[in-house]
Amino acid sequence: MPVFFIQQSNVSQGVIQIGPPLFHHLIHVLRHRLGDRVTLIDEAGKKYGTRIAAIFSKSVSLNILSEETQQGPSKPLLWLGIALTKGNRIDWVIEKAVELGVMRISPLITRRVVVKPRDGRTDHQQKRWGEIAKEAAQQSERWEIPKIDPPMILDTFLEQTQSSDFKFIFWEKESPNASLYKQLERVQGEGQTHRSAPTGVALLIGPEGGWEKEEVTRAGEMGYISVSLGDRPLRADTAAITALSILQYEWNRLNGKN
Repeated sequence: MPVFFIQQSNVSQGVIQIGPPLFHHLIHVLRHRLGDRVTLIDEAGKKYGTRIAAIFSKSVSLNILSEETQQGPSKPLLWLGIALTKGNRIDWVIEKAVELGVMRISPLITRRVVVKPRDGRTDHQQKRWGEIAKEAAQQSERWEIPKIDPPMILDTFLEQTQSSDFKFIFWEKESPNASLYKQLERVQGEGQTHRSAPTGVALLIGPEGGWEKEEVTRAGEMGYISVSLGDRPLRADTAAITALSILQYEWNRLNGKN
C-alpha cells in the first residue's frame, strides 16, 4: 500500500484534515471510502496509520490510529549525479532511482550533453521533477521525498560530494575488470568506519556521448574511482539504474544482509 505525504499543519488533536490535491487523489482517483485505512507521513518523518472518518465536498478527515517516528535514514545514503538526457528519459531515471533508494539526484551539465536547460522553463522543469520524485517515494513507501537539484555543472557536483565516503564514476572506456563489485570489496576492506556508518555514496553517470578524458581525470582528482559496467555500452538512463541496482545488492551482500 502506498504512503502519502502531508504537512504537520494538517495534524491536530488526533485528526488529520486533507484538502486538494491529495483529497481528489484519495477519493476520486483511488476511490477510498469511509473506514478505509490510509498511511500518511509528514515532513518531520512521522508516519501515521489513519482511518477515513468523514468525507466532505473538498476535504477528508482521518482519525489517527497509530504513530511511528523514523529512526534515521537507511544506509548507504545514495547521491546520483547524471548528465541531462534527451526527451523525458531523465524523468524515468528520477522515478526509478527514487524507487531504488536514492536520497538526492543532481542533473548535470557536462561537455557532451545534447540537452541544455532552457531559460524560462527551469521552474516548470523543477516542479515536474519534484512531483515525479514524490509519487515514486509514495509508491515505494519511502519515509521521505528525495531532493532533486536544479541542473548544475560537473565541478559543482564534485565539490558538493566531497564528504561522501565512497565515490564512483562510471566510464565507458574503463576496463571491464574494474567492476563496481571489485571496487566495493576493496574500499570496504579499508576500514571499519566505512563498513559501519558511511556518510554516503556518490555515483556519476555520463551523457549519451560519454565522458571526456579531462572530466574523468578531474573526478579522479576529487576522489572518484573509475569503474565499468561491463563490455557493452549502455544508454545513460540504463547505466544509472544498472549501477544503483548493483550497488544496493553488493552493499547488502558485503554487509551480510543477503
